[in-house]
Amino acid sequence: MDTSSFLVIEKAPHYESGDIISLDKVNMVFGRESTHWKPDITFNNVFVSRKHFSISFAANAFYIKDLHSKHGTSVNGKILEPNTPVKLATNDKISFAKDLVIMSFSLRDFEETCELIPINLEELENKSKHPRLDPLKQNLILKNNCYALTEKEYKFMEILLQKKRFVPKDELTHYVWSERYTSKSIDSMVSSEEVNALIYRLRKKIPSTITIETIRGKGYELRT
Repeated sequence: MDTSSFLVIEKAPHYESGDIISLDKVNMVFGRESTHWKPDITFNNVFVSRKHFSISFAANAFYIKDLHSKHGTSVNGKILEPNTPVKLATNDKISFAKDLVIMSFSLRDFEETCELIPINLEELENKSKHPRLDPLKQNLILKNNCYALTEKEYKFMEILLQKKRFVPKDELTHYVWSERYTSKSIDSMVSSEEVNALIYRLRKKIPSTITIETIRGKGYELRT
C-alpha cells in the first residue's frame, strides 16, 4: 500500500488550513464520533453522519464511497451516489457537511505531488505533529485525535502552549486559578498538592509524546 497519499485540509471545524490526514489504512471511515462509535477520522459537526464516507485502497488506487450519509459527499462539486465507489485522482476536492469541510486528495508519487500541490509537505507534516487547542470544546488535538479537558486542565495547557518556554510557578497558578487571586494578593493561594494533582490527571489523559516537565519549586515547561 502507498502510504505517501494523504488529504490536505482546506477548511474544517477544529482543523487548521494545511493540516494533513495520512491515508495509512486499507479502509478508513470518516464521520462523527458518538458514545458507542469512533471513526478512523473524526469531524464532530451536526451535518456529519456517524459513518459519512470511506476511503479505501484497492488495485493500486484509492476509492471514496459515501456511506448513505444524510447530507451527502461531493467530489469536485459532484454529489456521490450512496455506496458507490469512485476512484480518486490527485487534486480531487472532497467536500461534505454542507461545504463546511473541504479537502484535497494527493496521490502517491512524491515528486508528482510536489509539482502539482503548491504546499510545503515537510512543513505540513511537522505542523500536524504539534498539539493545538480547541477553545470551544476545551479539547487538546493531536494527529486528528481529541482529548477532552476540564477548565483548569485546559488553562494549564493553554499557558504552556502559548508561552512555548519555561513558565514560573506563580505565573501559572495565577493564570489557572485566577479566581483565587485579587489585586492585593501577594502570597500563593494554590498549594503544591493541587498543582501536582492537576499535572497527574493531565499526564494520564494526554499522549505520552507530550511531556510536562516540572522544575521543582520553580515552574513548568511543555515538551512535544
